[in-house]
Amino acid sequence: MFKNKLDLTQGDKNCNNEMLILPKATIKALLLVIFGSLIVSFAIFFMVLENKEIAVVPNLYSLTIEDAVIELQRKELIPHIEFKFSSSALDKGKVIEQGPKPGTVLRHGNKVIIFISKGAIINRVDSFIGKNIDDVIINLKANSFDNSKLLYHIVKPLEVESELPKGVIIRQNPSPGSQISSLTDLQFLISKGKDRLDKHVKNYIGIYYKDAIASLLNDSISFDIDLANTGDFGNVIFQSIPPGTKINELDKILITIAKPKVDDKIVFGILTYKLRQHPSYVDISVRLKGLDDKNSLIYSFKSKGGLIKLPYEVYKGSIIELYIYDKLINQTVIN
Repeated sequence: MFKNKLDLTQGDKNCNNEMLILPKATIKALLLVIFGSLIVSFAIFFMVLENKEIAVVPNLYSLTIEDAVIELQRKELIPHIEFKFSSSALDKGKVIEQGPKPGTVLRHGNKVIIFISKGAIINRVDSFIGKNIDDVIINLKANSFDNSKLLYHIVKPLEVESELPKGVIIRQNPSPGSQISSLTDLQFLISKGKDRLDKHVKNYIGIYYKDAIASLLNDSISFDIDLANTGDFGNVIFQSIPPGTKINELDKILITIAKPKVDDKIVFGILTYKLRQHPSYVDISVRLKGLDDKNSLIYSFKSKGGLIKLPYEVYKGSIIELYIYDKLINQTVIN
């Protein structure tokens, strides 16, 4: 009996020993189950949180502006669009940068900046060969006001003798088609023109002032004007250089005009204006804007600049406008 009891006690001890050994594997299994449950729980938590409150910034590189905006809206993120030049013309209209970078976690409603390419900044130099230097300069200046991206800085042109008309561009540097990516010095080689300096003075005495002025302007002869109160109303009564005299473009002739008779509604006067000097002749026109707002041409001539004096005879309240080519440079209200 005691033996059986002893055996039973020994069995209980063995059982207790076995209970101390088994939990090692069980604990490992339990730890794995607990750890796995935590991972699943966190995964479910972030999935739920992502679906409801946050979004991962997508990779928008190379997408068109439309596709990039749609993708951000799908993620409930707000697109902020900016434009900039890129190094390739193939990028035009596509995303070239973004911020934050792809993979960043943001809350819904946050802003994502996308930079859209405006195309390559590289341009090619235009061809100006064969054009008049003054026309080119005027057009380039006009374009600089309309276009924020200024490409050319005009360097003082060089002149050479040539059979071409004066002021015509013979060569340019950089040459046409050269690639540029920033403000570039542009220099022209222009023609001095043929020898057209020698001219002969005509007889202007006794001619009505409008016809005399038109002849002088047509011959590109520099002149000055004096007025006199005599009976030959409106006619030229004196010229400082005799008819038939050979002169060059540096010579200036003085003519004296007898003041014409005008009524109280008309003003006779002399328009005086100092033009900027040009390396070659430019087209000048003097136009009249009447009281009825209709325009008419008073004078049309070529000039290299300097002081001009032009007589006029217009109604009070009219406006005399001075143009270089088609660019208005001065307005005078006649009172």
